[in-house]
Amino acid sequence: MDYKEEMPYAYWLHNIKGVGNKGIRKLLKEALKPSRLFQMTKEQMLEAYVIREKVFTEKAVCHIVQSREEWDVMGRYEKMKRKGIDFYPDFHPSYPESLKEIPDAPWALYGIGKLPEQEKMTVAVIGARECSAYGAYMAKELGRSLAENGIQVVSGMARGIDSLAQQAAMEKGSAFGVLGSGVDICYPLSSKGVYESLKRNGGIISEYIPGTEPKPGNFPARNRIISGLSQAVVVVEAKEKSGTLITVDMALEQGREVYVVPGRTTDALSAGCNRLMKQGADVLCSVEEFIRELHDSHAGCIKGNSAGKKEKDEEVLEFWERKVLENIDFYPKSMQRIYNEVNGEEGEDRTLELKKAMEILVKLEKKGFIQVKSGYYTLIS
Repeated sequence: MDYKEEMPYAYWLHNIKGVGNKGIRKLLKEALKPSRLFQMTKEQMLEAYVIREKVFTEKAVCHIVQSREEWDVMGRYEKMKRKGIDFYPDFHPSYPESLKEIPDAPWALYGIGKLPEQEKMTVAVIGARECSAYGAYMAKELGRSLAENGIQVVSGMARGIDSLAQQAAMEKGSAFGVLGSGVDICYPLSSKGVYESLKRNGGIISEYIPGTEPKPGNFPARNRIISGLSQAVVVVEAKEKSGTLITVDMALEQGREVYVVPGRTTDALSAGCNRLMKQGADVLCSVEEFIRELHDSHAGCIKGNSAGKKEKDEEVLEFWERKVLENIDFYPKSMQRIYNEVNGEEGEDRTLELKKAMEILVKLEKKGFIQVKSGYYTLIS
């Protein structure tokens, strides 16, 4: 298929009202490419989709035929391009591979600017709109540090955590905003500055056709694209009942890693994060450690290395990691006991800090050496 020749017809197909991602894929299962569908007669469509496959009603086929008669294929496509909007159906070579594997993958995307580079790692940073000073600090720190390490940041461009992380990322690298409206509509208006910056230092992305106004029902659907574009999702502050948690659910369904920034138990803005930790989400103890873990677990996959992670016996452990692991066995031990035993062995001239011990235990758990149950650590048999 010559994808360039198909683009105007794909744009027509994606603009047929009432025909969603699943409907488009049903149509192309028979027609194979948009231009061929455009050229099919009404009788051929009825035979294929109503009589033989039984995937559309006669009324739906008539609607498709009528949309074709009212559509200036080349003219409408060129008009969109003149607005600086790019179009990426799923057969376009730049369509993100990571999205093709998610449930109900968008058949097409629109973009202003660029799409995330597929050979680079991408992390979603999401959280509360009305964030605290602490949340704002962590969002900026994450965005800036990720970008400095060559990691792309994606979010929803909402005020608060999303926009702060994206703005900080663009100081050092690239960020991307996924909208619940057309890419030509900035929402919310308070994020206008971020919107304009994303055009220059990243991109604006949406599955909705240009001109689509933001509607409440659009945002849960766009969240699957945020997580789908990412290798990991970080939650910085979220209330007990938060739209952020919808993205988390989708990320877990897609097999993405979910990290949370812990907060005080008395803060309503940390209730959602703390609940996620209780349910087993990864804890972001430090930004530097988080970035190292990302590179350890995903660098090979991003570069196309099908071997995946190294086996446990090939892992290279730092000095303190080895010392901590040596003091863990199949009998449950508390963190305090492990900490005391490690420092007791080394003496006063070489002491492991408590914070570092906590970070090491998290790292060893992630690497699959140990497990934790009810606050007690054991080796994995």
